[in-house]
Amino acid sequence: MSADRPALRPTRRQALVAAGVLVSQALLARPILARGRIALGGRLSLRVPWPVAAIDPHRLDDAAALFFGLCLFDSLYAVDASGAISPALAESLPEPSPTGVSVALREGVRFASGKRLTARDVSASIARARASGANGWLDPVGAVRVTRSGALALGGRAVDRVARALASPLTAIVPEGFAPERPDGTGPFAARRQGDALVLGRNRFAAQGPSFLDELSISPAADLGASLRAFESGEDDLGWLGLGLHEPRRGAVPFDAGLLGWAILRTGDQAGRWNAPGVAQRLADGIEPARLAHLGVRADSPAQPDDGWGGAPTALLVRADSPWLVELARAVAVALSRPGHEVTVSPVAAAELGAARSSRAYGLALDLVRPFDQTPLGAYVALVTSEDPVRGAQLARRPPLGGAAGTPRVTGRLLRVGVVADVRLQGGRMPDLVLPPGPSGVGVDFGAIVHPRLRVL
Repeated sequence: MSADRPALRPTRRQALVAAGVLVSQALLARPILARGRIALGGRLSLRVPWPVAAIDPHRLDDAAALFFGLCLFDSLYAVDASGAISPALAESLPEPSPTGVSVALREGVRFASGKRLTARDVSASIARARASGANGWLDPVGAVRVTRSGALALGGRAVDRVARALASPLTAIVPEGFAPERPDGTGPFAARRQGDALVLGRNRFAAQGPSFLDELSISPAADLGASLRAFESGEDDLGWLGLGLHEPRRGAVPFDAGLLGWAILRTGDQAGRWNAPGVAQRLADGIEPARLAHLGVRADSPAQPDDGWGGAPTALLVRADSPWLVELARAVAVALSRPGHEVTVSPVAAAELGAARSSRAYGLALDLVRPFDQTPLGAYVALVTSEDPVRGAQLARRPPLGGAAGTPRVTGRLLRVGVVADVRLQGGRMPDLVLPPGPSGVGVDFGAIVHPRLRVL
């Protein structure tokens, strides 16, 4: 295998199928006296202090995609915890061609809606991801063309870089005309609405195998206490950020599925001279970790001495439908405010925050960013793109020395955005509910969960 080609590894679900075949052969080779089995099915429910009215895998700031995107969507390629790349919706790894590389799709793949996956869907998904902020990340892919045979001809020439760019959750494949309010993908679950809840049921067309669960019900929590109350009472199966509201649920144990993204502080044009690269990160680094501990934020390093906000009194914009971010904004505002230089929290609609972010007509804002992948480069490109998509695309091609190699907080010192806190999937669970890690080693593979109450011996 050439040095520029990524290693070919079986996917998690392919490995499970292979293991099942080996076990079956072993059982057939000897008398069967007794064996245990695990019945598939069951239902899990949880409440989350994040919006779930829509889920868009291509948005850098989509919280629902951050936590649950892998439930619904696949990319052309997948990356495991060791960094190895394997085909997912693609038939094989990219093949060199005279004009770049070519990618053949797996035959017979359907979206949860039943629509067949075509090269046009892939081309449209790549274009959509580029328009949503992945332009810099997708630079190695080059121009995309659908051939007469239904394959994809890509202008990129570095096979390993093309495969890695197309393995990101932010380059997931969706059908043409995709609507985030009605998400449709090839993942283990199919989505539907039930009131204000996002209900995920088993996808019979799942490209890499359907979910083991029958259903995963995700409701938006009005505040941080709603999930803990429901978990403590036994109504929910997972508790967000704790083991209970008033007291721990009996037998519950904590879980932490790892870092998924970051909450970032932005400075805008109304910040005046405080709208300079590195200011947001300096402000974030000056916040005492104890002020954020109730939000599940880890203290990676001690706070750096800082005088807080020194600009004119200003509002700190934050999405009103994200209770976790709103609570974080309140803690940040208190930590940064000084007499005559007060910071006040201003929860706004998502569209209003997006408009302010585009025009830069604000003083401070709190936001969410997803990494393109779990490498330092994936974090770097996401952060620079979140500050300025055009600049992000330019810097992604030539990362400055120490930028892509540094931590997200180091990168923040170069930008007008600063990392305030890690965003993690963590809380409480019952001890017999195992949460398998996601394919890349972080998050939860909800499609591989087996409900403990359905174990049959």
